[in-house]
Amino acid sequence: MSKNLIALQNKFLGRGETIYDRLANMRDEGRPLDDAALAELAAETGLPKAHVRSVAKFYDELRRGEAASLDLRICNGEACQVADAGLRARLEEALGIDPLTGKSADGRLSLGQVTCLGYCSQGPNALSVSEGKMQVFSLAPEGREEELVRGLEEGKAPAFEEPRNAFYRSEDPGGRFLLERFGKGAEVLAKAKELGAYGALAKALERGIQAGGQWVLDEIQASEIRGRGGAGFPAGLKLKTVKEAPCRGGTRYVVCNADEGDAGAYIDKELMEQDPHAVLEGMLLAALAVGASEGFLYLRKEYPRARRRMGRAVDEARAGGYLGGNILGSGFSFDLRIVDGQGAYICGEETSLLRSLEGVPAQVSPKPPFPAVEGYKGAPTLVQNVETLAAFPGIVERGGATFAALGHGRSRGTKLVSLNSAVARPGLYEVELGLSLRELIFDRAGGMAEGRTFQAVQVGGPLGGIFPESLLDTKLDFEDFAAHRGLLGHAGVVVYPEGVDLVRVGRNLMAFCAVESCGKCFPCRIGSLRGTELFDRILGGRGSQADLDLLAELDETMLYGSLCALGGAIPTPIDNLMIHFIESFRKYIPDAKTPERVFRHLEA
Repeated sequence: MSKNLIALQNKFLGRGETIYDRLANMRDEGRPLDDAALAELAAETGLPKAHVRSVAKFYDELRRGEAASLDLRICNGEACQVADAGLRARLEEALGIDPLTGKSADGRLSLGQVTCLGYCSQGPNALSVSEGKMQVFSLAPEGREEELVRGLEEGKAPAFEEPRNAFYRSEDPGGRFLLERFGKGAEVLAKAKELGAYGALAKALERGIQAGGQWVLDEIQASEIRGRGGAGFPAGLKLKTVKEAPCRGGTRYVVCNADEGDAGAYIDKELMEQDPHAVLEGMLLAALAVGASEGFLYLRKEYPRARRRMGRAVDEARAGGYLGGNILGSGFSFDLRIVDGQGAYICGEETSLLRSLEGVPAQVSPKPPFPAVEGYKGAPTLVQNVETLAAFPGIVERGGATFAALGHGRSRGTKLVSLNSAVARPGLYEVELGLSLRELIFDRAGGMAEGRTFQAVQVGGPLGGIFPESLLDTKLDFEDFAAHRGLLGHAGVVVYPEGVDLVRVGRNLMAFCAVESCGKCFPCRIGSLRGTELFDRILGGRGSQADLDLLAELDETMLYGSLCALGGAIPTPIDNLMIHFIESFRKYIPDAKTPERVFRHLEA
């Protein structure tokens, strides 16, 4: 069915535009996307009404109702919940927001939520939209909350400065592959070139298109870098697969997954803001290696500064001869388009992202076929995340063996990790893989913030394991995390201090899965909803051991029956809580015991 709808879009809209693009443009222009508007769009394009409606209703940003004059959204991600879990409730009361409608009495102001704005070191954070302008700001500074309320009562849109995350380069100069140009003005092409941008591409093209592409591929394979987006698949093998896959249409694609959605992670956001040309050069090197001529950068909408800087970088690169036809006079051609995400976490999954680019609902597709063989519009497609691509220039410039000399076990090189405000020095760190969680938190990050005591740490976003103090010697290593029923993932690190209710954390994680499920497979679609209900029963004082046993059984169904990692991995933090933090459940169920079934999951 998707292929038929894609063919219809190509026929009625042309190959360069989809109904997703049309809907996004309408939303950006402030036009309503009500039933009448959708019917009119269907008639205008000749596409089925059901298709237009299904796309519009799939994405948070497209299905929002008529906008208030000012739309305020409070971050409900784990890092901001740790910083101030009561913020939204206080604002709701202070601003007279109806909890049912989410709007003020005059309808001028709406108050909602958003999951992660990428300033987890500065939480709690908020986002406002007024007259089409999106702004992100922190409510951590003293007096900021009161100032916000006063301004809103006077009808003023927030005008606070967008926050910044601190960054910390590797202590070893030889281990600086990703942060070296941070803070040096590299967001501008001229300065980026002074600092070495596009040097690796120039060296590759000097060898010729074929030889240069093979050289790039050889160096990336020699580096042993694994995908930094979460799955940890060998990047060199993925490139080789795309290059060698049959290509009936003659066009291969490179897609940069910049839809970073893990609460607590702001790695990709910072790379796009501080060194956007590294991301573009990485895409160009990947395209040269696999023989691609077209690409997309799918960028999270809730990152307005990153969107501005990436947009400017693309324009600069195109004007400077680094994008488009006959790049640097070599005969190599590659161009790309930035596509704005519309608030669907599931688009971090590669097949969902590709469906979104194709203009159909972003539901997960079964694998095989893998995107590397049959991806965007059926063509071989390389999908890599921002950090992976941004590492390619340094790897090619300095040699894959240099990168591979760093790391631990099968996890080679350096990795960016982000920490929340519960530690003394929150921010973005480049570390050698193999560093322990204890060293990261209590050495590099300076231990806990003043007045805070360590309780637990979650690594890898909402699907990552939650570890107690006894597991802090776990290394930042794909295999070491997996051995303890954890997930290194994208390496967003959220530290939970004492006083945070971990049962409520579990409930919020399960509810997040329920909201963000694409709905295609029932273990995830129904299981996450039933799991949220079980947590609500427990938190409401009506729970029993039978509910914990049922929760463990539900986890097993989701673990083995879900189509993708969203439903398949959300049992990880829930099982961790029942194994390592059963005492937290005893606040609600005095005789709570870890269900035996959970230990089988650990063995699996």
